[in-house]
Amino acid sequence: MAEPKKRAPRRKKQPTEFARARVELQNEGVNDVSAREVVIRSGGARDIKAETVTLTQGGANTIDAKTFTLNQGGVLQASATLVNVKQGGILNAEAEEIQVEQGGVLIAQAENVELESGGALAIMGTKINVKAGGAQWMLARESIQVQQGGALVMAAPRIEIENGGAVFLIAREVRGNIRVMFDRRAALVFGIAAGVVIGLLGLRRRR
Repeated sequence: MAEPKKRAPRRKKQPTEFARARVELQNEGVNDVSAREVVIRSGGARDIKAETVTLTQGGANTIDAKTFTLNQGGVLQASATLVNVKQGGILNAEAEEIQVEQGGVLIAQAENVELESGGALAIMGTKINVKAGGAQWMLARESIQVQQGGALVMAAPRIEIENGGAVFLIAREVRGNIRVMFDRRAALVFGIAAGVVIGLLGLRRRR
């Protein structure tokens, strides 16, 4: 009988090493930055890797950090434990917690997402909380709470809305003052009908 293969021991994750302890830039643009703390004002960088990043009135391609704060700037890709946006915008943000105030994120993915006076194309997370804002898609594993806002599609086990609405709403439990154009059953029928129409159009094009 063959002996069972031994599992290779897991490699311990090495602590991140940074080139410098602190980098502070003002009215300056650079390529890549690696430091424990990065502060940029009215400047920019290509890729930033740090524990803490504060970007004010500037921009960057990618951010890889534990805490990232964006004030009146723009970033293409941000990956962090905490992402905090104030009057700024991010194309794609992935974090454990995302907070947006008077700003926007095209695609936000996090355990907890808080959006206030802002907007997004798609919000995906465990818990979503929106105040005076909205998105095209809101998809949550646990709950969605909206005050004065809405979405094209909302889907979660629990949804609570005050003074807001959705075109398509899918939930097991719904509370609040909600304006819905299509509920779960209507959304299913609409989806089937749309699929049939698209299929017929595809057949017509082939002829």
